Amino acid sequence: MQKRRLGRTGLMVSQVGFGAYPISRLELPQAVQVARRAYELGVNYYDTARMYGDSEEKLGAALHDVRDDVILATKCHLRTAREARVLLKQSLRKLRTNVVDLVQLHGMGDLFNDEAAVKQVMGPDGAFEALKEARRMGQVHFLGISGHRPKLLVKAIDTGEFDQILVSMNLFTRYPYEELLSHAAKNDVGVVIMKPFGGLGFIADTPEFHRLFGTSLAEKARRALRFLLAHDVATIVPGLSSVEETELAVHVGESFKGLTAEEEQLYRLKEDLLTGQCRECTLCLPCPELIDIPGVLRLIYLAETFGLKDWAGKSYRGLPFKAQDCTRCGVCEPRCPYGLPIIAMLQHAEDAFKLPGAA
Repeated sequence: MQKRRLGRTGLMVSQVGFGAYPISRLELPQAVQVARRAYELGVNYYDTARMYGDSEEKLGAALHDVRDDVILATKCHLRTAREARVLLKQSLRKLRTNVVDLVQLHGMGDLFNDEAAVKQVMGPDGAFEALKEARRMGQVHFLGISGHRPKLLVKAIDTGEFDQILVSMNLFTRYPYEELLSHAAKNDVGVVIMKPFGGLGFIADTPEFHRLFGTSLAEKARRALRFLLAHDVATIVPGLSSVEETELAVHVGESFKGLTAEEEQLYRLKEDLLTGQCRECTLCLPCPELIDIPGVLRLIYLAETFGLKDWAGKSYRGLPFKAQDCTRCGVCEPRCPYGLPIIAMLQHAEDAFKLPGAA
């Protein structure tokens, strides 16, 4: 497996890693078999969290005897120093190790638009202070942060406190490569990608979807992972729950040497794909009418860009508050850092997803 440098940590990580959340659903022998197979195939980066059920315990069982050969990354989802100390002690015990290579603030990158929350987590009695204390004691080597809002992760990077970021990116969610990836590279912060398959379960059965992803499991995995490997990221951590999935993912990592000309055209890597699109930064929220504005705009984006019209329409009609509830109050538009005409976009979504004959 080819390796890439994880930013200023200097760690050399396999360019396809192991997302360990799914093994929490497996029986112990099967979970150990899957994680161990990944190790045998050259995977050395393992991503887990205390919130992932017994994932840490199963990784500890699978890898304790090869601990020096692997990089273990776990997460802290709690906000106070006292809670973080207890959680880290549990993680070390379950992973069967005296030191964790990387601990990330779990999902807290999304808080960087909330000054009070940031002050709590990053302050003297916050979770991050406990993690820095653990680093001084040699229990942790490096500190990172995870989140789903690239624009807010840029703010996290600007604190200078984080060695690594974990962010969602895939063929559906391309926003990180617009600003976040270059900002991370400039600051020598390592980038790890989660949710490489988009979280949609490859449910669509449309020509547009098949053109982009293919039809077989192997082809879907290959196309989704190769798209990400073409970017300036250190490693990708697909959630793996079987030996078959693991072998498919590793094969992509082993064989990737760059995109073909056909793939360059297929993936449409240029930024014009994002022109006029919502980046889901959530800065437009809260909506006085409780409309999930980014959620609605994402659905129309998926429907029109990837041909997921039936799926997106059904999802839209299941929302508790729809675009039709918009009163055109105008609160959202001044908040949008991209200057999007949100009100008009909501109306477009309502028109597009309205059932024929509906009033």
